[in-house]
This record gives sequence, C-alpha cells and structure tokens, in this order.
Amino acid sequence: MIVETKLIGRRTPFERRPIDLPDGPHTLAGLLTHLVEHEVAAYRERQDSVGVLRVLTERELQDAAQTGRVTVAPQERGGDVHTPDAVRTALTAFRDGLYYVFIDEQQVTELDDPVTIRPDSTLLIVRLTALAGG
Repeated sequence: MIVETKLIGRRTPFERRPIDLPDGPHTLAGLLTHLVEHEVAAYRERQDSVGVLRVLTERELQDAAQTGRVTVAPQERGGDVHTPDAVRTALTAFRDGLYYVFIDEQQVTELDDPVTIRPDSTLLIVRLTALAGG
C-alpha cells in the first residue's frame, strides 16, 4: 500500500511512501493503529541515530530542499513516545475532524468502517489546519 500525506495550507508536496500491512480484514481504526505503530518504530530508530555523523544521499538532500528544511544533525534526542498514547491521540484527532482519510479516492468516515486494501491501494491522509483569524 502507498501512503500519501498532505497538510492543507502548506506548499510542501505530498509525501508518498510504501507501507506493508498485516494480512486479514481491516477497519479504519485498525489501519490507523498500524500506521501509528509503524511511525513510532521509525521515530525510535531515528532517535537511535541521533548524535551519529550522518551524510545525506542526493535524494534525501533534494527531498529536504523541497520542504525548505535540510538538517544533518547531530540533533538533540527527543522524548520517548508511548505507543498506546500515540494511537489514542491519532484516533481522537480523526474523531475530532482534524484529518480526513481516503482509500483509493473514497473517503472513509467512520473508524469502525471495514476497508479493503490491495497491494496497489493508496491511502491519503489530509490534515486540516485552522484559518488565521477564524
């Protein structure tokens, strides 16, 4: 499955990356839980490399330049993330309408909705931002 993320109101391009999913039937809540667990694991892996001299590849440099922020560290180590808290926050944010989820161009509106994911499916997460002065 390909996961795309977009923050409305920002000029940054869509971020696209493949993510493996466990087999079996899925609900939106289960899918979001899996994505949060995947991101927490990636965050912890990045934290393990903080303080180590890191050289960017040409691709990483181009991607960072597009977002307007190039960092090569060493950076300060961030705090630990408690996975159940991160999952709870993501599900609450969805319920509160802070982001929308589309699977293969169809919006999924309920956490308990069953979702069908194919290997070539695209999951789009669109995060909304508040208007200034609104």
